[in-house]
Amino acid sequence: MLTMFSISEIIALAVEIEKNAEETYRRAMDQSRNPEVKALLLWMANEEKDHATWFNTLKDEIDKHQDLPSDKTMEMDGDFIGDLMEKQSFFLGDTDLTIIKDKNKLNEIFIEFENDTILFYEMIKTFITHAPTIKHLEKIIEEENTHIKQLDKISHLD
Repeated sequence: MLTMFSISEIIALAVEIEKNAEETYRRAMDQSRNPEVKALLLWMANEEKDHATWFNTLKDEIDKHQDLPSDKTMEMDGDFIGDLMEKQSFFLGDTDLTIIKDKNKLNEIFIEFENDTILFYEMIKTFITHAPTIKHLEKIIEEENTHIKQLDKISHLD
């Protein structure tokens, strides 16, 4: 089923994804006993917070300026968005991290989340024509890839 979504609605979803990631990384940080892991998780949480702030600013700009090319309505498969929203990786806030005792399993969950986030942002990028917005979104995608590399480092720490 095709459903109409505004870029503003899609960006609001991106904000929620980033906030969810920030909260999850902070919870994991609170549960970790390893200072190096704590430091990396704090860094990642702050990165996600910065991303949410940028997406909020972008959404505000789109909402203010009807003439921005990014305010167009998109026709997307509603089932795709529904499936995306129901995926566990986008709802890490609902995951009980205390029951996951294996650090590598936790990293797998976080890496899956980061990869899904990158795919979502790549999808958003196909609908944006405003060059500065595309450039910044590409920077965020690059940062999400850096998060994956940092998570990989965590798996090698004691």
